[in-house]
Amino acid sequence: MRMVDDAPSATGSRGGRADSSAPRRRTQRERRETTIKRLIDATIAAIAEVGYANTSLGVICERSGVSRGGLFRHFDSRLDLMVATAAEVGERHIAQIRRRLSELRDPALIDALRLMRDRHRARENVVWFELMVAARTDPDLRARLSETGRRFFAEVVEASRLVPGTELFPAEDLDMLVTTLEHTFDGEAIRREIAPDPVAEERRLNLAAEFAEFLLLRRISRTHPADR
Repeated sequence: MRMVDDAPSATGSRGGRADSSAPRRRTQRERRETTIKRLIDATIAAIAEVGYANTSLGVICERSGVSRGGLFRHFDSRLDLMVATAAEVGERHIAQIRRRLSELRDPALIDALRLMRDRHRARENVVWFELMVAARTDPDLRARLSETGRRFFAEVVEASRLVPGTELFPAEDLDMLVTTLEHTFDGEAIRREIAPDPVAEERRLNLAAEFAEFLLLRRISRTHPADR
């Protein structure tokens, strides 16, 4: 694979004047953003397929087509690239949740939970699994991911406010409910790789929805006693 970087390239011209028929040259910022995207996309794909430990800089460069020199122009180390990748995965996760919830008209709790479960099973979310496991024994990675993780988890809770009825939950209660469901779906996504059980998984989803509905109805009864 031919390695490239984001250095300016020469364009054809006549008499020192640019050919007006040639495509517009990308700006330095555009070249930089394109290179970073290729590196992060390659990192996501590699971690999802071969795991964190096997995702070396060589593998990333090979997959992205970016030279090591091009990589180090944007990231000082593999750790910096991994942290940037984690942040990007988080942003994509939240964007997908918000987009798909907005496509549902008055989503029921079961719809929201099914969407949440689907996102936890998505390939990109595997990157979070791999990085969190690696951070357990890597203090540098753990320290760098700590703030990224806090922002990501807080944004997941905030996105859940798009579901009708969640406005009745105090912030700390909603946070506890959403994070508990996150832990459930994360664990299920990992376990199903070696012991899938679609019937039990669907029962678990319905049980979680019934529990969430129970909590919601209890809050409605407290807020509007006449509606009990």
